[in-house]
Amino acid sequence: MDKKEHNIYPKGHFPVHIIVERKNTKADALYLLKKFIDQSGEKHPSAVVKQPTGDAIHAEAFISVPFPDRENIRIEFNIFASDMENEYGTGLYFYMESAF
Repeated sequence: MDKKEHNIYPKGHFPVHIIVERKNTKADALYLLKKFIDQSGEKHPSAVVKQPTGDAIHAEAFISVPFPDRENIRIEFNIFASDMENEYGTGLYFYMESAF
């Protein structure tokens, strides 16, 4: 995402870049990414800035969450990653970073 796209984030929101990758597992990276976005959207008024793209091996998306929820979304992402690793085994990689 280039810098000119940053103006599409709602005012007062924190932009987040999320990546899910799989290595040695049968889990579907795009499915897991969409699942996390759906679950987090139920708890936080997040906005999907760039729809999830990718495939079963590598997927990414850009969302934004209200600034006060920026730490909570990371905590939830870490819990989600742990739950998915318990379900599918090792070989899944979850990344979340600021999209600034």
